[in-house]
Amino acid sequence: MKQQHLNDLEWHDRFGYRKNVLFDEQAFRQPGAKFQIVKFAPHTSVAGHWHKRVCEIFYILTGTGVLTFNAIHHRAISGTVFLCEPGDIHAIKNDGDDELIILIFK
Repeated sequence: MKQQHLNDLEWHDRFGYRKNVLFDEQAFRQPGAKFQIVKFAPHTSVAGHWHKRVCEIFYILTGTGVLTFNAIHHRAISGTVFLCEPGDIHAIKNDGDDELIILIFK
C-alpha cells in the first residue's frame, strides 16, 4: 500500500504550470504509468501536443478551463473527466480567474 497527502507535496514548476507526480511507473510497476496533480494559474495554457502511445485521463478537480482535443474545444468544470487517446492533439487553457487543478492518470 502506498499513500500520499496533498498537503505534503513538493511542487515542480514546468512550462506554465506546476505539478507533482503522486505515483510513478515504479509505484504502478508499469512502464510509463503515472498519476499526477497539475495546477494551472489563472490565464495560463499548455499548447497543443500529442503522445505516440500514451492514454491520459484528465479529472478536473477545481477551477474551470477549456480542454481542446483535435481542434474541438470542451468546457472543463469541476467533476468533468476526459479521455485522451494516443495521437489526440490536446491543449489546456485556464481561462478563469482561479487556479485550475487537474488530476492526470497516464
